[in-house]
Amino acid sequence: MPSRVISALVGVPSEDQEELRRLVDGMFHIEPGVGMVNEKAATAGLALAGYLADLAAERRRSPREDMVTDLVNAEITDNTGGSRRLGTDECVRFALLLYSAGTETVAKLLGNAAVILADHPAQLADLTADPRLIPGAVEELLRYEAPSPVQGRWTTRDVTLRGVDIPKDSKVLLLTGSAGRDPRAFDDPDRFDVRRAGQRHLAFGHGVHFCLGAALARLEGRVALEETLRRFPSWSVDHSRLERVHTSTVRGYASVPISV
Repeated sequence: MPSRVISALVGVPSEDQEELRRLVDGMFHIEPGVGMVNEKAATAGLALAGYLADLAAERRRSPREDMVTDLVNAEITDNTGGSRRLGTDECVRFALLLYSAGTETVAKLLGNAAVILADHPAQLADLTADPRLIPGAVEELLRYEAPSPVQGRWTTRDVTLRGVDIPKDSKVLLLTGSAGRDPRAFDDPDRFDVRRAGQRHLAFGHGVHFCLGAALARLEGRVALEETLRRFPSWSVDHSRLERVHTSTVRGYASVPISV
């Protein structure tokens, strides 16, 4: 579902969507003991970038109502104060970000939802009985098990954070997923509760780095749960066959065997 949704927005034809989903998997799903920088990931990333470059060139010739067309026609203000259109490389990089992030994070949200709700059958029954609880349940799922729990940053100046000196130009890895379990922000944070009020999680980041696709992710999560529960009011998960994704970018499952 996430792959099809982001493909439709970006402008990827239906006949190419499965191949592009496979390439995204190749970029982010790695074997145990293998780093993120590896031949398989590099090959998949180059193939996806090449496809998006061709798509951008096609949209320059034949515009359509899709996101790639918007990118190739977009104008930005440069350092001189003048305006210019995005170059092909800029369009490809942005489309690559949108496509990969829009595929991976929501897929992990839905996989996490399947496992967590199966482990809390009473709350699963509550959602089935009262779908109005679903939007809040999506927020609780994001807090409880953030699909994108780490964010990389560079420091632009020397900074001291909680007594730790971090020099300028340092690489910093922020474990924002842990904020969802902070007892200073949430009562009984390790308890999953679809009725939890006052959600202030950082699953989508904060400030200027707030996730561009947050509204879409929330919509996909809500619709997926609504339609799934309408068809399958309950399910069980075979925990012995659960398979987590090995990656440093997202947290979730590669395979969730369920019985309905």
